[in-house]
Amino acid sequence: MLKPFYIALLELKRYMVDRGDLAFSIALPIVLFALMYSVFQGETSFRGAAHIVDQDGGRYATDLIARLERIDQIEVKRYSLKKADNALDRSAILTAIVIPAGFSAGLDSGVPVGLVFKQRGFGGDEGQIVASIVQGVAQQLVGELEVHQSVTQALEGTSVTPDQISTHLASAFAQVREQPLVTVDTTVIGGDDDVINRLLPGIITMFLLFAVTLGAQTLVEERRIGTLERLLTTRLSVNQLFIGKFLAGASRATLQAVILISLAFAALQVAGVSEYFEVMAFALLVAASVSAVGLVIGAVSRTRDQAVWTAVFFTMFMTIFGGTFFELSEGSAMELVSKFTLNQYAINGMENILNGDHIWLQSLELGVLAGVAVAGLVAARLAFKASEGGR
Repeated sequence: MLKPFYIALLELKRYMVDRGDLAFSIALPIVLFALMYSVFQGETSFRGAAHIVDQDGGRYATDLIARLERIDQIEVKRYSLKKADNALDRSAILTAIVIPAGFSAGLDSGVPVGLVFKQRGFGGDEGQIVASIVQGVAQQLVGELEVHQSVTQALEGTSVTPDQISTHLASAFAQVREQPLVTVDTTVIGGDDDVINRLLPGIITMFLLFAVTLGAQTLVEERRIGTLERLLTTRLSVNQLFIGKFLAGASRATLQAVILISLAFAALQVAGVSEYFEVMAFALLVAASVSAVGLVIGAVSRTRDQAVWTAVFFTMFMTIFGGTFFELSEGSAMELVSKFTLNQYAINGMENILNGDHIWLQSLELGVLAGVAVAGLVAARLAFKASEGGR
C-alpha cells in the first residue's frame, strides 16, 4: 500500500539534489516575478521634467519657476538657450519652455507676453502634459496679477496703501492654493495589489505547468532504458507504479507551489494567514491536475523529444491563451479560447482567494481542475506502459 509513496519520496529526493531543476523551477520564477512586478506596477501618478530656459530673470519669471518647483510631479531642469537647442537637436529632450526677455516687464506694464514652447516632433506624451501644466501655472500667475491690478485701481485714492493690498492678496492667494474650493481625489484602478494578485497566480501556474515537461520526459526516458520494467520485478504492480509516478509529479509541483507562495506571502504580505492556507490548498489541486496532464503526455509519447515538445506546446498554449498575466476582455475571442485552458481556472481561483473570496466559493474552478485531474488520470492509465512494447 505504501509502495507508491516510496516511489514519490525517492523521486522527490532526486529532484531536491538536482541543482538544475531547482534553479529552473524555483529560482527562475522568483527572479521572473520580481522583474515583472517591477515593470508592471509602474507609477500611480504622473512624473515629468520641465526643461526651462529663463531669458528674463525678472520677478515673475522667478515666481513662475518657483511655483513649478513646488509641484511634486514636476522636476524643473534649467538650461541656457544654446544647451536647450542642442539637446533638442540630439533628441536628448523633446520639449523646452523658454521664458523670453521682457516677460516680467511686460506683465508689470500690462503688455501681452507669452512663453515659447519648443518641441521636437509632437513633444511626446510627457512633454505635452508638462506643457499643459506650465501653461496652467502661468495662467494662474497672470490671473493673480490681474486681480492685484484691479484691486489696486479700485482702491486708488483711499487710505489703503499698495503694501497693504499686496500683503492681504498674497495671504488670500496662499490660502486658496492650500485650501482650494475644488479638490480632486484619485482612485487608482489596477494598483499594486491588483498587479500582485494577478502576477503571482500567473507565475505559479506557468511554472507548475513547466513541471509537466519534467514529468513527461522522465517517464518516457525511464520506459526507454527499462527502469519502469525493472521496477515491476520488485513485486510492484503496474497500478502501484502508475500511482507512484502521479504522486511524484504532484509532489514536485506542490513543493514548487509551497516555496513560491510562502516567499510571496512573507516578502510582499499579499494577504492574511487564512488566505495563505486557502491558496496553498487550491495549489495542491492545480499540482494534481498538471501532474495528471504530464502523465498523459508521457504515456502517449514515444520519444523524449516528442514528450518535451508536446509539453512545451501545451504549456505555451495554456500560458498565452489563458490570460496568465492580464485580464481578458469579456466577450472577446481570446476570452472564449481561455475557457478551454487550465490556466484560466487556476489563476482565477487563486486570484479570487487573494481578493478575499474563500476557496469553497470557487466551485467552477475547483470542478474544472478536479475534472482535469480525474480525466487525465483515466486517460494516462489507459495509455500507460512500463516497457516500449509491453504492458
